[in-house]
Amino acid sequence: MSLSRFLLRFVRPYMGWALVAVLAIVTYAITSTMLVALIKPIFGEVLLADHTVLQGSPLGGLVGEGESAEAPETGEEAPEPETWLDRLSRSLDLASLLDRGYQSVKSRLNIDEDEVVLFVPLLFIALFLVRAGSNFLSGYSFQHIGLGTTTDIRNALYRHVLDQSSRFHAEHPSGELMARVINDVSMMQNAVSNRLLDLIQQSVTLVFLVILLLSTDLKLALLCLVAAPALVYPIVRFGKGMRRISHRSQERMADLAELLSEGVRGHRVVKAFGMEDFEDQRFREATGRHLRVNLRAQTLANLSSPVVESVAVVGASALLIYAGLEIREGSLTAPDLVRFLTNLIVMYDPIRKLNKTNLILQEALAAVQRVARVLAIPSDIQDRPGARSVTRVERSIAFEGVSFSYGEKPVLRDLDLEIRRGEIVALVGPSGAGKTTLVNLLPRFFDPDRGRVALDGVDLRDITLKSLRSLIGIVTQETVLFNDTVRNNIAYGRADLPLEEVRKAAEAAYADEFILETSRGYESVIGEGGMRLSGGQRQRLAIARALLKNPPILILDEATSQLDSESEALVQRALGNLMQGRTTLVIAHRLATVTRADRIVVMEGGRIIEEGAHGVLLEKGGVYKRLYDLQFKV
Repeated sequence: MSLSRFLLRFVRPYMGWALVAVLAIVTYAITSTMLVALIKPIFGEVLLADHTVLQGSPLGGLVGEGESAEAPETGEEAPEPETWLDRLSRSLDLASLLDRGYQSVKSRLNIDEDEVVLFVPLLFIALFLVRAGSNFLSGYSFQHIGLGTTTDIRNALYRHVLDQSSRFHAEHPSGELMARVINDVSMMQNAVSNRLLDLIQQSVTLVFLVILLLSTDLKLALLCLVAAPALVYPIVRFGKGMRRISHRSQERMADLAELLSEGVRGHRVVKAFGMEDFEDQRFREATGRHLRVNLRAQTLANLSSPVVESVAVVGASALLIYAGLEIREGSLTAPDLVRFLTNLIVMYDPIRKLNKTNLILQEALAAVQRVARVLAIPSDIQDRPGARSVTRVERSIAFEGVSFSYGEKPVLRDLDLEIRRGEIVALVGPSGAGKTTLVNLLPRFFDPDRGRVALDGVDLRDITLKSLRSLIGIVTQETVLFNDTVRNNIAYGRADLPLEEVRKAAEAAYADEFILETSRGYESVIGEGGMRLSGGQRQRLAIARALLKNPPILILDEATSQLDSESEALVQRALGNLMQGRTTLVIAHRLATVTRADRIVVMEGGRIIEEGAHGVLLEKGGVYKRLYDLQFKV
């Protein structure tokens, strides 16, 4: 998708504001040009400047029809034939058009020579106020478009990240995604809200001023326009360089975000190993790389204006030399040169702003490209057309000929497993056997490469994701809690639930007692990741959350592996309440937690090698007995 199509997708809802902005920009450009043209009546009619002096005023070329200075009589001479330059000059005579408009307004209002002293300043004030109002309106419109558009982009980007599969998150570090959502979109927001206004408004204003320049002295104007590429070339070159460097700068910023995220999340490991100096050095090296890239960007940004201005000064000097020679030959008068230079000076401000705007817009375009690339990544976990909703488990869950791999590494190999409704099935085996991958296929965190997972005979890909996941509760060894109140963590997204229901779930998870001992009970904030709670307390909150959801299918992935004996006993009792009447998949390395399962499935190398009840597997004397003996026999 091209960048223009990508941006149009988000700008389209704000086309009404875009129309307001365009009208305001055109009004700003017209009133700016009219203010410049109004210099002539200010000098000639208000200040009563001598007509000869007026010819030498900055806008002396704005003499209307019937008011031009009389040429000295030099005898009867045949008029020179009209050239294409004369025809072009007449067609672009904006100065005469503005002057005729002024004279028409003055005539309709019956302004005499005495009243003009009051009329012209009031007209100047009125034009200035209209210009200021249109400037405000265009600025506000672009702010509305920019803030609204980038907010929509940020929301769409975050939702896109949420909808992606676990494979996507494995390939894209959290720091990179944070940089895209926060830094890149902020850069786009600044460009669209502020700099895009300058790009359009100053460009339109510059067009009017160029026409005014051409109508002032066509030959000199064409000479300047022929030399204009010398001024435009460095602007374009600096812009391209800025886009490349900005891209590298944002990549270095993503590295910083990733290191910061790792350091904050893993601060206990860092302290335990005494690696503060090591992590500090890693971060300093990353900030050093970011600094070097930013300094190169600032070098380009700071060189841009001096180079462009130097080229402009060289051009102006060459123009003065040319004009001086023309004056000495009698082809050009000094007053003509003065009014021409006045127009050039007025045009300088839009050119200067456009140069600065170009650099910032190039940075923003690089950010747009990065965001667009992330949004262009399709989610590999989607509902099939015609997918149905389900509300319960009728018979069973079946893994039929399932194979799965991470890249080229196979994890599951032609695996078949059926779990009956209400059955508790434990998955055991060495690390890397594929246990967690297997259960991750059930809520469709991944889809199998071959085979299928079926619920009551229906392929999970033919069931809507929302209804499927509403059937499943998950409790893992890495408890995910939020920096919110105890109540909101248990209810999670259902703030309308009464406190009584939340407390019932907490009581069943043996969490009510320690919750009431906190400073504010269920309204206590538990800190980021629940860091103000112990491991067993965090796990019991996660169990309470699953109980409140009341799912018919339950996944327990090493739910007690990181707990001490006392906490594990409490959590086991809570899990016992949670598993009652539910179809449950239990993953555990501690075999004491799975002995009461209806069936134990032993996995190795992505295949099922044994299955049966605890006593039966011990009698077989196979892999399960060997694992059991390693844990319980000295």
